[in-house]
Formats: sequence, C-alpha cells, structure tokens
Amino acid sequence: MATLTIPNVYTTGEVIDAGEMNANFTAVKNFAEGLSTGVNFDAGAIGSEDIADSAITTAKIASSAVTTAKIASSVTLTTPNIGTATATAIAVTNNVVYHIQTTLTSGAYTLVLTDDGKVVEMNNASGTTLTVPLNSSVAFPVGSQITVLQTGAGQTTVAGAVGVTINGTPGLKLRAQWSAATLLKRATDTWVIIGDLSA
Repeated sequence: MATLTIPNVYTTGEVIDAGEMNANFTAVKNFAEGLSTGVNFDAGAIGSEDIADSAITTAKIASSAVTTAKIASSVTLTTPNIGTATATAIAVTNNVVYHIQTTLTSGAYTLVLTDDGKVVEMNNASGTTLTVPLNSSVAFPVGSQITVLQTGAGQTTVAGAVGVTINGTPGLKLRAQWSAATLLKRATDTWVIIGDLSA
C-alpha cells in the first residue's frame, strides 16, 4: 500500500498550530478517500485470497473496464454454454469437437423438443413409426435438424402428425438396418427428410 505522508510532525511540549493540524487531517482524509477508488493500493496488493466469494459483480465493474488485454492468457473458459452466436458466420481456427447426444427408442416414437440436434435410434425387431408432431404441440425452431438411425431389423417409417407435411424421396422409410436420414424443419409444420430412404 502507498505511504501516508503527514505534512506536520510535532514533539512533546510543542505548540500545535491550527492550520498545520488541519493540513494533517486533510492529508489523512485524502488518503482514505483515495483507498475507496483504488488510488493508493500498490499493484498486486489485493490477491484473489483477499476477495470474498461473489464480491465482484457486474454492477461493480466499470464499463469497458474488463478487456481482453486485462485477462491473462492462462484464463480458461469452462462454462458449457457460451450463449447464442448471432453473427451470420463464425470464423473457426483448428478443429471444433462436438459430441452428438443420442435418444434410444424401442417401439413407436414421437419426437420431443430435446431431440433437436440429436440422433434418434430406432431399435425395433418389427416395423415401427417415428412421428413428427405438430408445431402447436412441440415447437421445434425452423432449421431444427434431427437424424434418425435404424439400428434394428424392423423398418422405420417417418410420418407427420395430422397437419404436418414431410417431403422426401423416394419415400419416407429408412431403407434397411443401419440406414440413416436427417429431418430438417423448413417452416412451421413443414419438414424435409434427406438420407438413405426407400418408398
């Protein structure tokens, strides 16, 4: 911490001048007020061990006070969700690694909102149906993509609930065991399926 300098010093028995005493008090006052703004703290005087948990909040950080230049390169971002990217394009350097989650099914299955971006495995010994629900019951965002993988011998048929249109060629059935196709939502209740299909 910076040194507090007292302008006037007295010895025992010496007469104290009012103006000099006021100057001493003013020096102490100015030093203390400087502490509240960080003026009189030496660099590195406050370590992480001196800061209480949750003591630094967004409201206490001045606008533009935290910049990339002020963040050490050793800081690692570990938050699993960094928010929504709003740019029209994202420049990526090196590899982006992502792991698709899987929904395992047996029997007929109707898609749910959490299937967006996943692989839905249809594992059935006999033929069964995967149903795409109406937007009014499950509001998938336009642009949603869901991959359907037939892992069982039973053929999977993809069908829309009443009011849902699914376009695909040559048909809406997965061709054979281990065939896969991707559903893409194009409008409110309109989808297209692309992949290893049969009539």
